[in-house]
Amino acid sequence: MNLRKTLLGGILSFVVGLSDILAQNPILPPTAFIPDGEPHVFEYQGELRVFVYGSRDERVTAFCGYGHDVWSAPVDDLTQWTNHGEIFNVKQVWDIGYGKVEEQHFGAPDCVYNPITKKYYLYTFLGKPYRLDGQEGPKADQPGVVSGYGSFGPKCVMAESDSPAGPFVNPVMCDWPSVNDRGTFDPSVLVWPQEDGSIRVFAYWGMFRGDCWAEIDPNDMHTIINGKTRKPDRNAWYRTLNNPALNGYSTLFEASSIKQVDRNKFVFICSANEFIPALTYFYGNSPEGPWHYGGRIIDNMRNWNGGNNHGSIVKIKDRWYVFYHRRTNNDFNRQAMVEPLDLRIEGGRVVIPPVEMTSQGVLTDGLDPFRCYYAGTICWATPGVYINGPQREPDGMNPVVIEGKESRIGWKYFYFGPKPLSNADRLFLRLNMKSLAPCRMTLSVALPADADTPEKHVILKQVDLSKYIKADSTYHSVTIPIDDLEENQTLKAIGGLSGQKAFFLSFDNQDQRVALLREIEFIKGRRSRSVNPLQPVVVSETDHGNCSVLPTKGRGGESVKITVNPDTGYQLSHLEVLDSHGNQIDCMANAKAPYAPESYHFRMPADAVNIIATFEPDDGH
Repeated sequence: MNLRKTLLGGILSFVVGLSDILAQNPILPPTAFIPDGEPHVFEYQGELRVFVYGSRDERVTAFCGYGHDVWSAPVDDLTQWTNHGEIFNVKQVWDIGYGKVEEQHFGAPDCVYNPITKKYYLYTFLGKPYRLDGQEGPKADQPGVVSGYGSFGPKCVMAESDSPAGPFVNPVMCDWPSVNDRGTFDPSVLVWPQEDGSIRVFAYWGMFRGDCWAEIDPNDMHTIINGKTRKPDRNAWYRTLNNPALNGYSTLFEASSIKQVDRNKFVFICSANEFIPALTYFYGNSPEGPWHYGGRIIDNMRNWNGGNNHGSIVKIKDRWYVFYHRRTNNDFNRQAMVEPLDLRIEGGRVVIPPVEMTSQGVLTDGLDPFRCYYAGTICWATPGVYINGPQREPDGMNPVVIEGKESRIGWKYFYFGPKPLSNADRLFLRLNMKSLAPCRMTLSVALPADADTPEKHVILKQVDLSKYIKADSTYHSVTIPIDDLEENQTLKAIGGLSGQKAFFLSFDNQDQRVALLREIEFIKGRRSRSVNPLQPVVVSETDHGNCSVLPTKGRGGESVKITVNPDTGYQLSHLEVLDSHGNQIDCMANAKAPYAPESYHFRMPADAVNIIATFEPDDGH
């Protein structure tokens, strides 16, 4: 029985109206920790979609994971992200004889399309040294060692597919050398169409100034032409980067990404400094260089708690975007982000003005404040504030932890409407939170130009939280009136509570953990007008197998993944996804790599969902 074709083969037909969809940074559900995102626009099932290929931070206390997932969204709606499931697994490399070390993992992939072979090629690196016999090491070339390995660290892996959504198969170890023990770190590949219809293909990789590049054979997409590997000609690069402003650590650190941005203009993007989590770019007239320093695209240390950065740029319809990641409370639980950017060609230069980290992402007018948002949409935080990512809350509500004296969190930006709100609007702020200690909380707003200048923030209200919530380690819904809008002269001076504003919560405490914050929304009137609350995803018990879902709660429009786990000797025979009224919701099988469990996904409706799976004996067909 081929369930993919007979039962669940159709593309999603259940669509939630845009008015019910929450779109913000991070772009994926809070349960999806996908860093290192490389964006590409590919055609898929008759439509153009932007695909994000990234690592999978599933090890919790270490970078990356044992496979790659891919997410995509239609170019006409960057709020509708779909998880296509696992597309490549580290065990596929084991099958071709390249080690079985438990710590082996994949990191930082890239994907390109070859119009000659009409196939998609995924590149990643095996993030653990290996030998053919599965043992860790070695330090020098010797019998039984992968050719060219030497003491040069992990190797790049390539796999192919007929679809950008995978699965990717037929893995090949790329014999790409390195100049240090970091190996072929963070590979990136460019397919360069030529005027005669042919293509040239270039690969880039490296870490800690061990950066290399080579032209590769377009017929097999991995063999270095003439065996010639080169270091980039970056004299100007190094002169620019080695300056006191970058603390003397300037170099190509990691995160190679190569993009063509115009007919004869190319951009190389990397993380240039291990202590400054910024994406830096260089430009040239050829993928072979020479390169010229352009500047920083985005620096997510500014008003954030550091971490590394990795991502790239892509043109979607008529606009450029940068995809990147941020950390949560440690380096190993990173989330995908996106911001629009301006890219222009000026006198032979590629100019990309720096962009800021925001909560609004692609919604450039600002978030609708009169909706309920996951508190982790914050994009501004003082030290001591973090998202509790490693806890991996199944409902997707990893709380924002507030600790440290005089902590502050912020959202960029909310759009409060064209006219200032008045006292007659009866404005309230609702928070879903847990109080752990007494605290004074301040609500404030700022114009976009003043968002990063706390002394210019305008106070809306100051409250003693103990008057609204008990410090009993239980989550409560806290509703705080925001009154005196018309009497607040400082607020009037910035146009009142209207237009696009940054919003901040400040906590004056005694240098201790004081609160956990899960949700935020503004309300006109006493009654919440949230139209898109979290709803449960319930899996009915069944015999001979089970299903798991992620997340276990979702909002209308969000993608939910179902993983099917039949008992030995059984297979899935029927799968139903029903809303609270018994209406069936269409779901789609995820493209899956070998070793990946059978999985499906659907769009969450505006109410609760029940999943019913039936299993039957596996007859071997």
